[in-house]
Amino acid sequence: MFKKIIFAAGLVLASGAASAQQSPECPLYFPGSELCASVEFAQAPNQNADSPFVLKVYDQTSTANAPALVDPAQLKVDLWMNMGHHGHGTSPVKIEKQEVGTFLISEAYFVMPGKWLIRVWINGEKSEMTVVVKP
Repeated sequence: MFKKIIFAAGLVLASGAASAQQSPECPLYFPGSELCASVEFAQAPNQNADSPFVLKVYDQTSTANAPALVDPAQLKVDLWMNMGHHGHGTSPVKIEKQEVGTFLISEAYFVMPGKWLIRVWINGEKSEMTVVVKP
C-alpha cells in the first residue's frame, strides 16, 4: 500500500503558461480542461530501482468538499532530464488505472541523480513538475 508522500510542497513546480494556476493543491495544472493532477511517491525517487508513484487527476472546478477525481480521455506520462543543451528520457513508464482518477505509474526509472521532470499530458495538454533524485 502506498503511504502518502506528496512531493508538491518541496518541489520546484514548472509549466509554461499554467504556472499562474499551479499551487501545492494543484501541482500539475491543465487550464484547457480545468483539471489538476498530483503525484504521490511511496518512497523518494531512486536511481537504482523502479520508483513507482500514484498520479491522481481531479476536477479543479468541483464544488464538493473534496476534489472530484476524474478519468481523462487521454493520459500520457514520461520522465525527462534536461542536461544543458540536450536532454534525455527513460524507457516508457507503465500506466495502470487503479480507480476513478487514480493511476499507478510504474517502471519509472530515474537512471541518474539530478533534477528530473515528470511530464504529464492530459487530453493533449502538457504540465510538468520537477523531482530531485539523490545518489
